[in-house]
Amino acid sequence: MKPKPNQEQNTPSVVQDGGAAAASGFSMGKSLFADKPESLYQVKRIRCGNVNCWLVSGSKALPTNGSVLVDTGRKEDFPRLEQLCRENRVKLILLTHGHPDHAGSAALLRQSLHIPVAMGKADLPLLGHPAARPLYGRGLMGKALLAMSRKSLSQPGTDFTPELLLEGGEDFYRYGFSIRVLALPGHTAGSMGYEINHRYLCTGDAVMNLPWPAPALLFEEEEQAVASTAKIAGLGKRVILPGHGAALWNRQW
Repeated sequence: MKPKPNQEQNTPSVVQDGGAAAASGFSMGKSLFADKPESLYQVKRIRCGNVNCWLVSGSKALPTNGSVLVDTGRKEDFPRLEQLCRENRVKLILLTHGHPDHAGSAALLRQSLHIPVAMGKADLPLLGHPAARPLYGRGLMGKALLAMSRKSLSQPGTDFTPELLLEGGEDFYRYGFSIRVLALPGHTAGSMGYEINHRYLCTGDAVMNLPWPAPALLFEEEEQAVASTAKIAGLGKRVILPGHGAALWNRQW
């Protein structure tokens, strides 16, 4: 899929911090919509190399006792994410899927800070064995990404059992956050999306914005991946928070 004309005009603004943080491949963006009075949550992009984590916190309109972290980068991101979790009082970790670039630090954060982890039940085998199920690439870009991913997927992961195993339809109101779980299978069987206050949607790799907006370039099951992007499009006006690349408005994928 080629980039659309004037794509930048249709993309929510996320301004990345510079300096040493950005140089290290780890930076935190300014809050999306945090300056708007109707905003109940602050959502910040945490860049771990080319992978996104998303930090969800309260706002002046809705103070919350802590934050939620969506995805945890790779194992080597643990020291920086541990500090981030301490500073922002993260009380829940949500994983979009079980691949090591998104779930790599989850077990370490869980052990170090005693933070409960939630993820799709069907992706449990991927935590210890990332290559437990085959992946396929869509188009030339997908095949190139697949070739680049083979080494990391072939490495052993960290086998653990999250506290919350999801199938879709759950919510996290009891944690003080209006976050709803959407099953988005295709990229992986247990891929989950997290809809925040009917405004944002963390999609993991169900859609990507790298190098341009596109449905999953890698998938376990193509028909499921197509159906999941149709489900996302059907939600209407949402800010899409992808696993790779900048935030963008929802669209017909």
